[in-house]
Amino acid sequence: MNALEAASLVMIPSGYENGTLGSLKPTDGSGDFTFSRGSDISATRVNEQGLIEKGYENLLKYSNAFSTSPWISTSLTLTSGQSGYDGSSDAWLITKTASNGRVQQSGFGTLSGVYTISLYAKKNASQWMRILGNASTNGDVFIDLENGVFGNASNVFDTNIESVGNGWYRCSFSANYSGIFEIRIYPADGDFDTSGTSGSIYIQDAMLNQGMVSYPYVETTTSPVAGGILEDMPRLDYTDSSCPALLLEPQRTNLLPYSEYFDGWSQTGTTLTTNTTETLSPEGLYNASKLVGNGTSGVIKSGIAKTGSVAVSVYLKSVSGSVNVTFKDPYGGLSNQVKSVTTEWQRFDFIGDNGASFAGFWVDDIPTSGIYMWGAQLEQDATYPTSYIPTYGTSQTRLAENATNSVANTTSRTYFLDGKRLADEGVGNTSPVYYPNDNLKITFWTNNRFRFRFGGAINSYYTLVGDDFKIAISYNGTDSKIFVNGVYWMTQSSFNLGNISALSISGNEGISYNQLLLFPTALSDDECIELTTI
Repeated sequence: MNALEAASLVMIPSGYENGTLGSLKPTDGSGDFTFSRGSDISATRVNEQGLIEKGYENLLKYSNAFSTSPWISTSLTLTSGQSGYDGSSDAWLITKTASNGRVQQSGFGTLSGVYTISLYAKKNASQWMRILGNASTNGDVFIDLENGVFGNASNVFDTNIESVGNGWYRCSFSANYSGIFEIRIYPADGDFDTSGTSGSIYIQDAMLNQGMVSYPYVETTTSPVAGGILEDMPRLDYTDSSCPALLLEPQRTNLLPYSEYFDGWSQTGTTLTTNTTETLSPEGLYNASKLVGNGTSGVIKSGIAKTGSVAVSVYLKSVSGSVNVTFKDPYGGLSNQVKSVTTEWQRFDFIGDNGASFAGFWVDDIPTSGIYMWGAQLEQDATYPTSYIPTYGTSQTRLAENATNSVANTTSRTYFLDGKRLADEGVGNTSPVYYPNDNLKITFWTNNRFRFRFGGAINSYYTLVGDDFKIAISYNGTDSKIFVNGVYWMTQSSFNLGNISALSISGNEGISYNQLLLFPTALSDDECIELTTI
């Protein structure tokens, strides 16, 4: 049987945009799924290059319209239409007319956490530029636009300057802010000097984003604009193969306020280098940290007190060779676990629930040769770590995901799912539940919906339901036959599939999907066995 030709609906994760998951069949768009996750950009995925891809946002308004409110200028004139770094005429000449002349944007209110400011700039009459991250001296930098280097930099943990040609540089710096925020841009007279009454520079494309590094520029007008993984964008994830799967996960919160900025953690006996340039992070950027122990008490820790089950995870990589570190909860909520760290990035977890309070997460026995660390996460009421949720000063929640599509009713039909369960979720006696066993339950739930749930021990017969699964449910108008991984399972007359007029796949079950097919007829037993054989 050629399944793709016979099916009336074919969803193999490929085409997508924000809010829509495309189906390969039908080709007129009527088979597309409406996708929703909610109004946040905390979701990540593993992309085609094997790197973790995030969402990000330019929080400035009118990011390249410096004469438009909320930008204001003080002792400075603005001239638009200048030749830009990108070959456009979108750059601005800013010329000061008195001491401390500047253009600035405020109205952010109190800003707390890790943020990065970036700006394209080029010298003119002035060789130097100053960017101030708020009204005090927090996040205050001077940049030499002739030689492409930073001068004085106050209260920042990372600076970066990149030549983009024709005298233009993209300048960025990161800081951990707390307080009333505004951004100020000055032509400067020298390092730590804005006292002159004349001078000018070119500027273009300003950006303020959360995080340890600057992300690709996105232009804004009246409100912030997001890039990368958007709020309702389906996550086509390449974790397990060169072909993507649709990753659907339940709502989870990363309770650690700083998942990458480890200066925000407590340390004993360690030397920390933030945003080390020695290695790229799992994101493919220089935003990992290097930790070197002192040989006796090297530890970094974050104290989050919680009761019940927790799933802690973090990416680690050794500087050289294979080294051991110890994961600890110092108050005994979880037993110590030794992890073998190699020169390849790995995600390690620390999971448990013994009824005790979990008081904190320690990475102990950090070696003198050093380790790299990135992407820490702590999820409560969790039996496994979900995909990475970045945080930059406060906890962050990724909402549950759903994809839904209306389907034409036919008297008989066959549903087929090819996917991977992400973890056991515990399949208790939720009603109404059919076909309970130690590993898989198929629920004909409220509003005529199927629900597939995985969990519990795998017994000798149902080892056919492992991490990977293929399930077919064939309905002939009266009875439903269920096939799992090439084996006939059971017939159930209670499944009246004639009432189902929509397909809905949800992240509440923690599944990644390789295929979803709908056939307008009841397939034969042999066809279902062929279709579901792994």
